Amino acid sequence: MRVPLSWLKEYVEITQSPEELAHTLTMAGLEVEAIEYIGKSWGDKIITAQIDHLEKVEGSDHLNYTKINTGSGQINVICGAPNIQLGDKVPLALPGAQVGDITISETRKFGYVSQGMLCSPRELGMGNDHSGIYILEPETKLGQPLMDLLGEIVLDFSIKAHRGDLSSIIGIAREVAALTKQPLRLPEPRFQEQGTPASDLVKVSVEDSELCPRYTARVLSNIQVGPSPAWMARRLLAAGLRPISNVVDITNYVLLEFGQPLHSFDYDLVPDHHIIVRRAHAGEEMKTLDDVKRKLTPEMLVIADPTGPTAIAGVMGGARSEVSDKTTTVLLESANFKGGSVRRTSSTLGLRTDASSHFEKGLDPELALAGTNRAVQLLTELAGGLAHPGVVDHYPNPVQPRVLDFSTDDVEWLTSMKVTQSEASDALNALNFTVAAAEDGKRMQVTVPTYRTDVTQEADLVEEVIRLIGYEHIPSTIPDGPLPEQTIDRWFEREQQIRNLLIGAGLNEIVTYTLISRTRMVKLLAQTDLASASVLLRAPNRSAAQEEARIQASNTSTATTSFDPHTLPAVALVNPLTADQEVLRLTLMSNLLEIIQENSKHNKSGLRFFEVGRRYLPAETKSQLPDERRTAAFALCGPAENTWLPELARPADFYDLKGVVEALLSGLKIRRYRFTPTQHPTFHPGRCALLELAYENESGDEAFSPIGVLGEVHPLVQQRYDLPHRAYLCELDLEHLYAAVPQQINYQPISRHQELTRDLALVVDQRIAAQDIQDTIVRHAGKLLHSIALFDVYTGDPIPAGKKNLTYTLVYQAQDRTLKDTEANELQERIIRLLNEDFGAVLR
Repeated sequence: MRVPLSWLKEYVEITQSPEELAHTLTMAGLEVEAIEYIGKSWGDKIITAQIDHLEKVEGSDHLNYTKINTGSGQINVICGAPNIQLGDKVPLALPGAQVGDITISETRKFGYVSQGMLCSPRELGMGNDHSGIYILEPETKLGQPLMDLLGEIVLDFSIKAHRGDLSSIIGIAREVAALTKQPLRLPEPRFQEQGTPASDLVKVSVEDSELCPRYTARVLSNIQVGPSPAWMARRLLAAGLRPISNVVDITNYVLLEFGQPLHSFDYDLVPDHHIIVRRAHAGEEMKTLDDVKRKLTPEMLVIADPTGPTAIAGVMGGARSEVSDKTTTVLLESANFKGGSVRRTSSTLGLRTDASSHFEKGLDPELALAGTNRAVQLLTELAGGLAHPGVVDHYPNPVQPRVLDFSTDDVEWLTSMKVTQSEASDALNALNFTVAAAEDGKRMQVTVPTYRTDVTQEADLVEEVIRLIGYEHIPSTIPDGPLPEQTIDRWFEREQQIRNLLIGAGLNEIVTYTLISRTRMVKLLAQTDLASASVLLRAPNRSAAQEEARIQASNTSTATTSFDPHTLPAVALVNPLTADQEVLRLTLMSNLLEIIQENSKHNKSGLRFFEVGRRYLPAETKSQLPDERRTAAFALCGPAENTWLPELARPADFYDLKGVVEALLSGLKIRRYRFTPTQHPTFHPGRCALLELAYENESGDEAFSPIGVLGEVHPLVQQRYDLPHRAYLCELDLEHLYAAVPQQINYQPISRHQELTRDLALVVDQRIAAQDIQDTIVRHAGKLLHSIALFDVYTGDPIPAGKKNLTYTLVYQAQDRTLKDTEANELQERIIRLLNEDFGAVLR
C-alpha cells in the first residue's frame, strides 16, 4: 500500500526523517518495502509553464505545435496529447531533463523545432495514466520547479492479511502516533442536512445478514459531476489511483483514508429506489463496470434491485446504475461484507479490486458509518451535493468490543521480558485499547477496539505490548532444562535411502508438482476405457473390480466399457489456480513422461530420472481422508550409457529397467522377490511385469504380494508424449516395499565345504512361467540349495510344438559338511518328481 507522507502528516505530527520513520514502523511489524521520492530526479529542468499558442501540425493527424510560456521566455514544443487546450498550465521538461529513461533534447519534426516536452502523470512517475498531459491548477505560478509544487515522498507498505485495520492512511497514522507518542488527529465530518429524509427516498432489504452484517445507504441530490480538485487528484495519483471524477474520486479517497470501500449508484437508475442484498440466483448474469458480462452463482452475494443484480457485493459495481456526467442524485452505499464470501467470489470470477482486497482482510462494521459520513462531507464540499437527512442503516447485530483478561506475567512467560503494569497499560492505551484494573489488582481487563479483529487472545496482547516497547528489548536467554528427546523420522530416512540407491544406479532425481489435470493423467492410458482407468486408482490393497465400480458410479452417463476422462475420480481442489492443476495426482508416471518429453528436445543422451513422492487416491467415503501412498517411480529413455559416439550406443531396454529394480532391492537387502507377467494400459502388451515380494501368510507358507509395476511404455502412449525413443517406466509402493525390508540382517560365514553343481533341463508347456518353476524348486530344495539360475530357454526341434526347454543351474552346499553325490542326486530326483506332479515337467 502506497502512503504519501504529506497525507499521513495530516493526521499525526511526524518529526523523524522518512528513513527513520520507515525503520521505526518496520521494527514494530509494519514492513516498509520501499521509500519513493517523487520529483527527486526533476531538479530545475522540469518547471511549470503555460500554453500560449496551439495549432495543428500539417501532415500529422494528432500532433500539435505549441508555444509555451516559461515565465521568463517562450519556447516551441511539439505535443501529441489530445487533452491540452490554450491557456492550460502544464509541466514542461526542458532540454537536459531526465524523464524516465529519456534525456530530453531539442528535436525537429515536420519542419518544426521542439525545444522540450510536456509531461503526462506516468512520465512524471505519479501513476500509470498516460492518456494525456498533467494539467496544473490555473493559479499555478509560471517558471517554478515542479518539484516544489508536486514533489512527494511515498512509503510503500507490505500489509499482512490479518491486519485489515492497516489498509488505510488513518490506520497507519494510528500506529505512527502510538510509536512516536504523538496525538492522533482524526477528521470529524460536518455537513448540513436538508430535504426529504433518506428513509423516505430509498428502501433497503437485506436477505442475508450473515454475509452482510451491516448495510448503510445515504442519498445526495444536486450533485454536479466534474473533475476533482488538484490536491485530491495529486494524493490519489501518489497513492497509485487515477483520478476520474469528483464523485468516483471521493469514494476512492475515503477508501484510502478510512479503509472503508464505498459505492455510488445513480439514484435515478435504481428501479423503485429499492436495494436488495441477497445471494445471486442460479443462472443470473450482469455486466460490471469494466463492461464484462459475468455469470453469477448462488454462492455469490449481490446488490440487486427489483429487476435483477446491479452490483457484486464487495467486488465491483454494475454498468446499469453507473454514475455518469448526467448523474444529479447519488445513492451512496457503505456496507460491511463477510471477508470469506468476498474472497471466494473474487477468486471465482477472476476479478480482484481495491474493494475486494480490503474486505478480504476483514473490516470493522463500525467503519461503515464513519466512511459514509466522511464521503457525504466531501460530496457536499466538492460536488455541490445536498445531503438528505438521516441514513438507512441495517445493522441487526452490532459488534461488541472484545474484553480480554491480561497480566504482565503473561509477557514474562512468553518473552522472558519483565514489564510493569504501568508500561503495559501505557502501550495498550497508546494503541487505543481500554485498560481497567481487575478486582485482585494483579490482572487487567483490556477492551479491544472493534477494528482490531486480529486480537483474540492474551498472547496477542503480549505482542502488542512488546512491539510498542520494542522487540530489541527482549533479552537473550539460554533454554533452561533438559534438551527434548530427539525424534527420528523413519520415513525421511527411508526415502533418503531410496534416493541414494537410485542415484547410485545412475538415475537423476526430479521433483514435480503434485497438482495435475485429469486429462494429463489419462494420456497414460493406451485405451481410454473403464477398466484402464481403474488401474490409475488402484491401491495395493484394492482390486481392479472395486475401482471399476467406483468410476462407473461417478460416471453414470456413460457405458460400462467407456467413461468421460473429465469425471475420473480424484482428489479435486475447490479453487484451482489453473485448469492444468485441478486435482492431486493418482500416479507419478505422467510427470516422469512429461519431463522426458521436455528433456528429449535438448538432450540426445540417455535420460534416466526418478522421483520419490506421494500419489493421492480418493477415499472410500466422503468422511475419510484420501489415501496418500508413498511412492517411488523411475524412467529410462534413449541410450543405455553415455558415450562419445551416441549413435553407436545400445538403446536402453526392459532389462536395464529390471536391473535398476534389482539394484534397489539388493541395496535394501530384499532377497525373495519375483517378476511376473501382467497387463497394464500404460505398457506394451507382453513387455510388462509385476514386482512381487515374498511374505509369510496366515498358514505359515510363503506367498507373494505385488508392490509395483514395470515395463516398456505402450507405442500409443509414446506417440502422445512425442518421445523419440522407447521409454521404460517403473512405479513402486514404498510402504509395501519397506514391509519386506528385514529389520535385522543376519550374516553367516562362507562355507569351507565344496559345492555340487547340477544342471536341470526341463520340457514344459509354453504357457508355464519360468518363475513358477523356479519358485517350486526353491520351495522344495530346502536349505541345501545355495543358488539357482535359469541360463537357457529353447523352443524348436527336437522340442515338441507347444513346449519349451528351460535349463537351470542348481548349486548345492552345506555349512557343516561336504555333500555327497548321492545326497544331491536324491534331492534332484525329488525336485523332478514334484515338478512333474505340479507342472507336467519332464526331464529332457
